[in-house]
Amino acid sequence: MTYLVQLFLILLLTKIAAHFSVKAKMPSVIGELLVGILVGPAILNWIQPTTFINYFSQLGVIVLMFIAGLEGDLKLLIKYWAPALTVATLGVIFPTGTAYLLCHTAFGFSVKASIFMGLVLSATSVSITVQVLKEMNRLNTREGAIICGAAVADDIICVILLGICSSIYGGGHHTSIIKMIIPMVLFFIIVLLIGKYVVPKFLDIFSDLNASESDTAGAMILCFGAAALAVAMGMSDVLGAYFAGLAISETNYADRLSTKIEPIGYAVFIPVFFVSIGLQISFNGMGKDLLFIALLIIIAILGKQIGCGIGAKMFHLNWTEANIVGAGMVSRGEMALVVANVALQSQLIDQNHYTAMIVVTVITTLIAPIILKLFIMRTQRKEVKMN
Repeated sequence: MTYLVQLFLILLLTKIAAHFSVKAKMPSVIGELLVGILVGPAILNWIQPTTFINYFSQLGVIVLMFIAGLEGDLKLLIKYWAPALTVATLGVIFPTGTAYLLCHTAFGFSVKASIFMGLVLSATSVSITVQVLKEMNRLNTREGAIICGAAVADDIICVILLGICSSIYGGGHHTSIIKMIIPMVLFFIIVLLIGKYVVPKFLDIFSDLNASESDTAGAMILCFGAAALAVAMGMSDVLGAYFAGLAISETNYADRLSTKIEPIGYAVFIPVFFVSIGLQISFNGMGKDLLFIALLIIIAILGKQIGCGIGAKMFHLNWTEANIVGAGMVSRGEMALVVANVALQSQLIDQNHYTAMIVVTVITTLIAPIILKLFIMRTQRKEVKMN
């Protein structure tokens, strides 16, 4: 099947599936994720996770997080940095610790393998959460700000823990960890300076160019440039894109650029990203690992839900709001896949258990938006009663 036919099928089916998901009172992203399972290796096997799909989906998640930054509120993020850091920390400790105990004591994995499998469940990806928050107008709320801030902190914590564990396993020394952390610190300093002094002037210059959609092009240059800088300095590309969007959100161009960039993302790139998650599901050889997978899914969901919920509750959110934060941190993404791949390459886990971890990651990500919507709807009902 050619890449054009693949793109045709993905765009057609995701829009139809999103429509019926909304009709069924579920987040539209659920339909798009299910399309990936339907047309992928799990069922029909029409589309495989090819290099083309991988690149397109990567652009999709970068643009999605850039849009989230564009529509974000920097002042709100700064205001809630303490609860965000607490939520991220507890959201790493709870699932990592419980997964470690399960793998080591119940299934007999080595200490090293159990640590890496715990780390797989520690990583959060809020790309799908952002989509649900946007649909339900909760992105620029206290809970939305804490989730976005915690996701940034979670990413940093997971990268550091992965570096420490890889260093210890590979016989490395603390110097390698320091060398890994320094670029991260530099990245945040550079982003802060660029966001404050360069971005506004850059957009002023580009908006005055005598070329079609020059301001939109300028925004996308900043998006991909920040994503590339993040990767070069050991961070996630989506983190760079998110900060680029946040920097633009503080300028006078934010609203205009948001209305121009959203159609680019949601018409083409973002649907491919959601489908690509479903394409990673395969049911081959899963029969003997069903109990292992089921228990890890429960830990993956409850570990984040409870850990992050308690973290939010510590800062005087009510339990309904705290549960929204917990549910918003449940979905997993690229960092979980990276950790699982490191464990496989280090021969800490075999191919079957690697596949099991991918399945856990994908199914957890499928369930997360449903849980999040249920808690948001409960909050909305309470708000209506109070009014």
